[in-house]
Order: sequence, then C-alpha cells, then structure tokens
Amino acid sequence: MAKLKQIEIGLNVAEKTLLSWNKNFKIKASLDAEGELVYSDDQVAFIQLIHHLIKERGFTIIGAKKELKKGDFHYKRQQTISQLVKIRTFLEELKESI
Repeated sequence: MAKLKQIEIGLNVAEKTLLSWNKNFKIKASLDAEGELVYSDDQVAFIQLIHHLIKERGFTIIGAKKELKKGDFHYKRQQTISQLVKIRTFLEELKESI
C-alpha cells in the first residue's frame, strides 16, 4: 500500500480515508520512487476542499459530490477567504498603530 506525505496536503487524514476520496472523487495521484502518493497543486487544493466539505461541514461523500457539482462553491469559498485575509491584515495594521 502506498505511503502518504501528510505534509504535502497539509491535512491530518488517515491514509485509507484519502485513498477512499481518491476512488470516490476520481483523483489520480501518482507514486514516487519510494511508493508515496504525489499530488499536483490542483489536486491538493481539491483534496482540501473535499476535507472542508466532509470533515468540517459534515457532508457525506454523496452530498459533497452534489455540492461540488454546483460549481460556484469553490469561487465563493475563495472569495470569502480573500475578504477575511484583507480584514485580518487591516486589524493587524490597526493593532500595530495603537
């Protein structure tokens, strides 16, 4: 069985969970010379999105697939993250000026 570099995807998920997601969401990870799964940046972002839907928001695999089919979910999430980063930056600058 392939080993997984947890650092690469930045999530603490069991290997069997990740392999299940690979199968259910048709993620084609490649194996390196040591037999470890290797993901592209796009695949890592997609896995993080799946993790968010399933582990943080409580979706089932079927529910996550339906949510992903809506298409605009990823855009809305990225837009929200961008706005929160701007707010954080503003608050950090405000804190430093006090």
